[in-house]
Amino acid sequence: MIEITNKISKYDKIKFHFIFLFILSLYYLVPYFLIGQLTLYPHDTLDIAVVLNKFIGKMYHGDVESINIFLGGQIKWYFLRGVLQPITLLYALFNSEVAFWVTDITVKLISYICFFKLSRKLLCSYFNSALISCLFVSSLNYTIFGLGSAVLPYIIYIIIKNKNLSIKHYFVLILFGLNIDLANNVLLIPLVFFITYVLNLKYRHYNFKLFIKVATILGFFIFLSNSNLFYAQIFAETSQRSVWSYDSPNLTTNFYELFKNFFFISEIKDSSYFFHHLPFTLFFFPIVLVSLFSKNKTSFFLLLITFFILFIDFFLNLEFINSIRNNSDGSLRTLDWGRIRWKIPMIYCLLFINIISSQAIQKYKYIVYSLIFLLLISIQIRIAAVPVGKYYLSFESLNQQQQSQLRKNFYNQEYILLIKNVLEFNKNKHTVDNKKFKSSYTFEGYYDYKNYKYIKSIVNNSRTISIGLDPMVAAMNDIKVIDGYHTFYPLSYKLKFRKIIESQLNEYEVWRKYYDGWGERVYTFVSNPNIIKINFYKARELGAEYVISKFPISNDLLKPVCINCNNSSNFFLYKIDPV
Repeated sequence: MIEITNKISKYDKIKFHFIFLFILSLYYLVPYFLIGQLTLYPHDTLDIAVVLNKFIGKMYHGDVESINIFLGGQIKWYFLRGVLQPITLLYALFNSEVAFWVTDITVKLISYICFFKLSRKLLCSYFNSALISCLFVSSLNYTIFGLGSAVLPYIIYIIIKNKNLSIKHYFVLILFGLNIDLANNVLLIPLVFFITYVLNLKYRHYNFKLFIKVATILGFFIFLSNSNLFYAQIFAETSQRSVWSYDSPNLTTNFYELFKNFFFISEIKDSSYFFHHLPFTLFFFPIVLVSLFSKNKTSFFLLLITFFILFIDFFLNLEFINSIRNNSDGSLRTLDWGRIRWKIPMIYCLLFINIISSQAIQKYKYIVYSLIFLLLISIQIRIAAVPVGKYYLSFESLNQQQQSQLRKNFYNQEYILLIKNVLEFNKNKHTVDNKKFKSSYTFEGYYDYKNYKYIKSIVNNSRTISIGLDPMVAAMNDIKVIDGYHTFYPLSYKLKFRKIIESQLNEYEVWRKYYDGWGERVYTFVSNPNIIKINFYKARELGAEYVISKFPISNDLLKPVCINCNNSSNFFLYKIDPV
């Protein structure tokens, strides 16, 4: 299982890579063979990134006006993240779903190779390098936002290799830089310096000249591929980010978050989806704990870098600092420093290199490696757990009352009651038809193509506003919208849309604070059918002619077009009468 000597055959090398690449492939294979669809976590992916990339792909085909589908046609191309990144070209070559999965697999393969090269340079055994590379790939937050986290290990590798850059290195750095999203990697280059400095402690001199050369090349091409955002920030109209407002947690909560994030502890209480993060806690918590008590200088300084990263968040959340930020010039508010936390798993993987070859691990290697394999496999199948469970429970074939009861059990973490209800509701499971299966963790389930195709046939080129439904789903189905989810858009539009939802926001303090202080989701924020206080007159003024709703609505301005549209429950379409 683990090589005994440093010399291993070419066959063994291929075998080791095959083992861990197969483990990574379980992320795709398990849901595909069990439910016939690939699954993914939809947050920040299906509800924004994929939709925007689809229309960026259309722009590459020459349809520059296609983005007029968003926000009443009042958003320009230079507000879109990733519009100048070559990797987004995949959305011009393939349909959105294929482009996403090609991107996902490509980024993961690149990240596997990058970390493997780094770990071998750090004298990790071939097998352990493949194992830890698998862990690193599994820990990537998102693959849709470019190559930032994925290629960080290779950038570190080039510097600690401490050799002159070859043409290959220049080409790789240019390619990486062009595909790095600045918003998620604003502190990437400083982080590279600190990590490479720590990893070079065994050398007498740090090659500052090499670091500056790498940082300059990387920085220039990152700037180039994100130049549209700089243009929008400097020359375009003021964005909604300029009025970001930050609330400070109390000091106790702030300290707790620092401690929790340092040890990578996942919340279990009041977190029904805790199993999405629990495998990482079971991996990283022991790594941090062992590293803390080790006498390894490199491990100590890597932990110090991690603490410093989290301390930035802690410091920025202090009340007096937030007060300064909230009263500062708008440009200082636009940076989301917290995304640097996404790099912490890579640091913990570096710590794991120092641990995995220790005598204590080797003494109990069969137990330890067995547990590691189980955790790696659990990481791959964690996202598929809910949709696979719903499929085999025939969830979509249950009546509304039964579905609501199971959701309540799940979200309240009443697992014993959940099991009892599942057994009761599925006594005749063998007679249930699963063709109705639908999950928001799949492209088909989230974007609801069939129902929205029916809506599109009615509204044609008219604009819509969504009630209780994600408006980006309408946009994905080529329906023009006045609402949506955008990380960067004009402040003037945010203020116009607020007039539509002003009374609705007054009903929910949490959403009022969110919209006024953050406001990336330009939503109607209707979750309760008994509280729908949307100003449809203002919505009409902003361009909306139709309302797509999850709930029936009674309003003098709304004329029903279809109830339970396309024979789908909880799907309604209304036309806003002109006044």
